Amino acid sequence: MQRSRFIIALAVAFGAMTVALAIAGALYNLAILAPAGLFGAVTYLLWMHGTGRLAARVYRRVEQQAATNGGPSGPSGAAETRRQESTGRTRRSRRTGSRRTTDRRRGTSATRPDRSEPEEMSRREASRVLDVEMGADQETIKRAYRERVKDVHPDAADGDTQAFKRVRTAYERLEE
Repeated sequence: MQRSRFIIALAVAFGAMTVALAIAGALYNLAILAPAGLFGAVTYLLWMHGTGRLAARVYRRVEQQAATNGGPSGPSGAAETRRQESTGRTRRSRRTGSRRTTDRRRGTSATRPDRSEPEEMSRREASRVLDVEMGADQETIKRAYRERVKDVHPDAADGDTQAFKRVRTAYERLEE
């Protein structure tokens, strides 16, 4: 998951309110510490969500539960395994390192991001994704983006959602 600047900014605002309430509670009335604790909890959850750590923790727990149960088990896990075996295949993408299940009947794919993938893209990597030189002007970047996005757009026949997001992230990085 990519970082959300808005959610992180909200976490910072709630953190500032938490500190202000904690100081006011310590100086004036201990009853003010109860809302400070609530604001602290909200701050923590917003920060975890904004940085993508909350989703990573959820994925990790689901994977641990699946490993404890011996892989995908239960009605939904077994059904998912049968669906993958009958309609497609599961493989690791060489390019992104993410696990991908391809549905051969519909030509769609569901990609789950790998936690080892970096959350932010460097300008050099963004240039490689869009296949432009490091010092390219904005017009060249925009033209390369438009050409590249035609190939990977999820609505295209060979479209890939993760690749589309990666191209869009690269464009946003170089657009700065």
